[in-house]
Amino acid sequence: MTTEVVTKKEGALLATDITKFEEYLDHLGLPTDNIIAEIGERQVIEQNLPNFIASLPDEVKRDARYLSKFVAGAAIGLFDASLNYVWNEVVLSLRQKAIVYGLDMFFDAAVGGSRREFYSTEEDLSGIKDNTLINTARKLELISDIVYTKLHHILTMRNDIGASHPNTYSINGYELMGWLQTCVKDVLNDKPSESAIQIKSFIDNLKVSETVLDDATIRSMERPLADLSLQNTDNLLNSIFGIYTSDKTGNIVRKNIALFAPHIWQKSSDNVKFKLGVTLDGYRNNLHEEKHKLGVEFFTFCDGNRYQSLESRIISLDGHIDDLLEARYAWDNFFNEPPHMRKVLSFLDTENDIPSERISKIIKVVLICRVGKGISYNSGVSPSGKPLYDKFFTMLGDDNIVLTLIAMHSNEVRVNLDNKFCQAHMVSVLNLLKNNARSERIQEIFEHLIKNEKILNKIHNDKTYKELTKNHISWS
Repeated sequence: MTTEVVTKKEGALLATDITKFEEYLDHLGLPTDNIIAEIGERQVIEQNLPNFIASLPDEVKRDARYLSKFVAGAAIGLFDASLNYVWNEVVLSLRQKAIVYGLDMFFDAAVGGSRREFYSTEEDLSGIKDNTLINTARKLELISDIVYTKLHHILTMRNDIGASHPNTYSINGYELMGWLQTCVKDVLNDKPSESAIQIKSFIDNLKVSETVLDDATIRSMERPLADLSLQNTDNLLNSIFGIYTSDKTGNIVRKNIALFAPHIWQKSSDNVKFKLGVTLDGYRNNLHEEKHKLGVEFFTFCDGNRYQSLESRIISLDGHIDDLLEARYAWDNFFNEPPHMRKVLSFLDTENDIPSERISKIIKVVLICRVGKGISYNSGVSPSGKPLYDKFFTMLGDDNIVLTLIAMHSNEVRVNLDNKFCQAHMVSVLNLLKNNARSERIQEIFEHLIKNEKILNKIHNDKTYKELTKNHISWS
């Protein structure tokens, strides 16, 4: 079986006549609709691809087999296959960036908690889900927020309109070319940020240090550390804690960490400190006596003992909410999310049962699940999970309602709010919270959000909204 190329007079080198191919599918009793892109869409690729390929350096094209596969898929009209080839290359590129940045730091940011000990080698990167990979790459500044938003959209399309999923949506030529350009220009040919390089250099030098740092060196380190973003400061604190408690770390390195860690601790968020507290309790509960002893030392010289002694239910809740988030981005999430949410709710009869140390994380994860995937099937939300998520939000009073607003503006939630299904789900949550709110100002905030549901993804730029929320949310 062959395909016939459109005549040279028409100049269509990619746009092939697939009539015989469709006839063959029909002969086999297989579906033919929404399989092969229409000839007009393939011509869009043909007209735009040569200039794009020509703009790439020869060294980029030389071994770019994924581009050859992309062209082959586009020529046949299998646009979803072409997208898959490019996405696979993006995943390989991000994994390579993680290796260059440092696997220990990458796994600290990507996994953490009780699962961290199972991740240490390059081979273990294959166990990191694509969504976690791009989220962690953003946190470590291996990619920018804008590139993260683009990749999140491409991943959603790749997952939900691919050949393995029943759907009625077809990728058009302009979309495919745009996604190709994003992947190649913004990821495959991009370099990590200066901050990412600086942190990697800092950690690499720390691990091989053979002398104790003097006061002058410590002071010289303070300023560049102060200039790091909060996210990078948190990542750095998480990493040096892991180095300090590792059985492979020598005494000189530990001494140096003890000298400068308090400066990093002071500039880090409470969230990462409580997370390290959970890790410390995990060492104790799992009988890692030496790690626990070293962790207590770390908390002591950082003057962070108030972040210790988390109750067992906090540890359990943290694990269940991690499991819920993992289920949200895993296969068959509509079926797998509800059991984890039921475990979360088993600890929470009233709002007062929600631990303040983890409330922000719990709210954000539940909101991610309630807003959904932005697809038509079940409107993107687990049917069995939906009433469980709503039950959680009906518990919340004014203070935690404000935390839910803050969670709405997080990257993980906001990136979905330009989707009509996600917008509708977010409005449902807003109505639930509005009914619970006692404050007239908070009710006014919700009325404004509901009225502007079409721009929830960028409402944080709205002057009126900033004025309404200035007493509740810091926009500086």
